[in-house]
Amino acid sequence: MAASAIQLAGMGEIVVARGSGVIGCIGLGSCVGTVLFDPTKQMAALAHVMLPEASAVDANAMPGKYATTAVPALLRLLDTPPAHASRLKAILVGGGELFKNRSQALRIGERNVETLHRLLRELRISVVFEQTRGSLGRSFEFDVATGLIRVRVVGTPPVEHNLAAALGMLRKAA
Repeated sequence: MAASAIQLAGMGEIVVARGSGVIGCIGLGSCVGTVLFDPTKQMAALAHVMLPEASAVDANAMPGKYATTAVPALLRLLDTPPAHASRLKAILVGGGELFKNRSQALRIGERNVETLHRLLRELRISVVFEQTRGSLGRSFEFDVATGLIRVRVVGTPPVEHNLAAALGMLRKAA
């Protein structure tokens, strides 16, 4: 993983990196770190999604907060019209259920993951890496230049995955 500064997306925030840079999220429980990567532009946008759907009143205040507003916001930041979204690749991390819910209606992590999958499927965006659900919190860092992602699950050492091929990244000449 590169030693460059990491741009972290806090709850409900969106960060973007082009060409190089490391983006990530810390302390994802029911929230889902949602990365859209454009291999043609070598550019990634990340939203720290907290909830599946926005109310009409809250929809524009913080678009990264809700799955239904985050995905369109990420497309705008990547300057990708929905008709061309299928060239993008997605990475999803988080969406756990850290607390035993008294009500199935509160399954926020599960509902976040389901909503994101539906939205991405509608846009024909492939999910090339996913580490979601479960009952443990996660953090991750994604290196836009190399395609490496490092995921830390609470109580375990970090695990690094090379996503360059899955992301359609061109190999640099040696």
